[in-house]
Amino acid sequence: MKFVSPNCKNCRARENSLFSFCQVRETEQLNAVKTANLYKKGQYIFYENAAPIGLFCINTGAVKLCKLSSNGKEQITRIARPGDLLGYRSLIAKTTYTYSAVAIEDTAICLIPKPEFFALIRNNSQFYEGLMQLLCKEADEMEAKIGDIAYKPVRGRIAEALMLLAGAAKESGYITLTREDLASLVGTVKETAIRIISEFREENLLEVDKRRIRILRPEKLMQISNLYD
Repeated sequence: MKFVSPNCKNCRARENSLFSFCQVRETEQLNAVKTANLYKKGQYIFYENAAPIGLFCINTGAVKLCKLSSNGKEQITRIARPGDLLGYRSLIAKTTYTYSAVAIEDTAICLIPKPEFFALIRNNSQFYEGLMQLLCKEADEMEAKIGDIAYKPVRGRIAEALMLLAGAAKESGYITLTREDLASLVGTVKETAIRIISEFREENLLEVDKRRIRILRPEKLMQISNLYD
């Protein structure tokens, strides 16, 4: 099936993004200048240390944001979903990308040119305020994640990650992240992630169908995610 570029005016993902603050004429301008592409599972949207070329906005699908450690091991920092923006920190700081972005399922993404992004910052106060809140939220989430890795048992970290992923995948109801990516997201090894997923399944907290996971008892997983000993 031929890929059809999404129209910003009718985009469902726009409701969950900063572009919901755009006026009609701004939305029309974005739609006129943006480009859109379909990325297959495993395809890179951009690479760590590359120069930013614009602002990416996810229309459908999912993207993992990851970095390579000094020993070449991949560390996932976040999973991005429809409505999420990619690359804005590097654009603002005028630096290269600090992470790579890789599609973890077939994903449609729009690219907003840099001039339009900075024009919105200058001319739309709601967009600017929303962007500042987004930057602060991202910093808070990173601090919380560092604390979790330092103090929360891996069983709790995996429970928390599953709850977050389930919230992002509420339309389908299924989490499709691989065990390798789940392990990388919470800072553990694949074997540990597989063992804990099996434990959750035996406790009837999850339903596992090949690579798909569906949460059956979210309240119990939430309790586990809040344990620090």
